Amino acid sequence: MAAIDHRQAFRLPAEWERQSALLMAWPTPDGDWAPTLDAIEADYAAFVSAVLDHQPVVLLVPPGSRRDAERLGEPPGLHRIELPYDDTWCRDYGPITLVHAGRRSALDFHFSGWGGKFEAGLDNRVNTHLARHRLFADLTFRQSHLEIEGGAIESNGSGLLLINRHCMRTRIPFLDDAELDHELAEWLNLEDVLAIDVEPLPGDDTDGHIDTLARFVGPRRIAFQTLPDDAATRDLLGQLESLRTPDGRAFELHALPHPDDTDPERPCSYANFVLINDAVLVPRYDSRHDDDALARLGALFPDRAAVGVPAATLVTQGGGPHCACMQIPAALA
Repeated sequence: MAAIDHRQAFRLPAEWERQSALLMAWPTPDGDWAPTLDAIEADYAAFVSAVLDHQPVVLLVPPGSRRDAERLGEPPGLHRIELPYDDTWCRDYGPITLVHAGRRSALDFHFSGWGGKFEAGLDNRVNTHLARHRLFADLTFRQSHLEIEGGAIESNGSGLLLINRHCMRTRIPFLDDAELDHELAEWLNLEDVLAIDVEPLPGDDTDGHIDTLARFVGPRRIAFQTLPDDAATRDLLGQLESLRTPDGRAFELHALPHPDDTDPERPCSYANFVLINDAVLVPRYDSRHDDDALARLGALFPDRAAVGVPAATLVTQGGGPHCACMQIPAALA
């Protein structure tokens, strides 16, 4: 394949655009999931099965392990890749893929385990392995020493990126805001970086990833998570209300309910939904608000099936469904 000229109009597609597969990583018995292994494997099996109803899944599994096969069998559309990894949260170490004229450029940013909180040496090598695998032969990989995690950025597919300054300043303290925005714009070919600046949810090891707080649900629409504290919710809403598109228009904002009957020390967030081909997967925390969140997100994506996926065990390790996957876009224009 000819080398990609990154000065061309490559763009970061929105998550609602067509995907070729969803990347996931199966829980391992020797990691943080060991105390809840049966429960988390059952939840991952439900998650993977929900995705396979709509599109392929590329599933990372530990070398020599067949635990996933015991749960999943050999369904069509499931592609297993055996390689070593530290953790299951592949949103933050998987490839961030740009598209242009039917070509795909997979960006491999540095990953340190959310600022060195956890071991991440194997996770940081995953994209190197993927770049050599036949399933990714049509993608051109490009490495960067910049530390950008997939859950920290949110694209509307039209050149706008939404971030949380609190997270970015914590992760990359040696860059000021203008320098960071410049790096993001250069790597992701952006028109503008939109930013809020809020504290993370309780129990959030990511320092406030945007995918726990606010997500694009259309080019000019944003869904946001109602927070445990009313004053914090008003602050978040006010900051979102101040954002503008390049032509000066405000965004249409949609609140998601707060699951106030869950553990207050866990970062339960309905903003951690997943978009796949023809469906929106909504976290279920065994909360009385689950059905409301499902209905609200279903209404925001009326042409997609709204499907609940179990997240009550996932959140015990600080993440949700969106944290546990990374979309691989189709070869789009």
